[in-house]
Amino acid sequence: MRHSHPKAANPLREAGLKSTPGRRAVLQVLQMASSPLSPDQIHAKVGSEICDRATVYRILESLGEASLVQRLILEGKTLYLPEESNHHHHHIVCRKCRATVCLDECLISPLEKKARQLGFRDIRHSLQLTGLCSKCSG
Repeated sequence: MRHSHPKAANPLREAGLKSTPGRRAVLQVLQMASSPLSPDQIHAKVGSEICDRATVYRILESLGEASLVQRLILEGKTLYLPEESNHHHHHIVCRKCRATVCLDECLISPLEKKARQLGFRDIRHSLQLTGLCSKCSG
């Protein structure tokens, strides 16, 4: 995955989450991955001695709520990638090889600002871009 953002010293604590061995392991697996991973792939890399499969799902949910991971659906499969910056942005993922490129911006943010002006609160959005990278489309 291509990110150009500095990593936080302790992203879990900075996000207001307890730094448990399971959360640290899941984040480390995602940060070391070269492409988005499924919960089963993450569990296999973390190992059952650290946390069971159900705990991996709960950890991914809490990390998503804390904006530390991004969830995406690719060909019907739920995958996760780390959110390694302190600002909201999006990625594009190759549907074939799962190469991920950080787009480093969000063009939907002005729409969220407008929604706040209209009185909406706790606004969230997700945008998923997929395509075929230059290696897979050529």
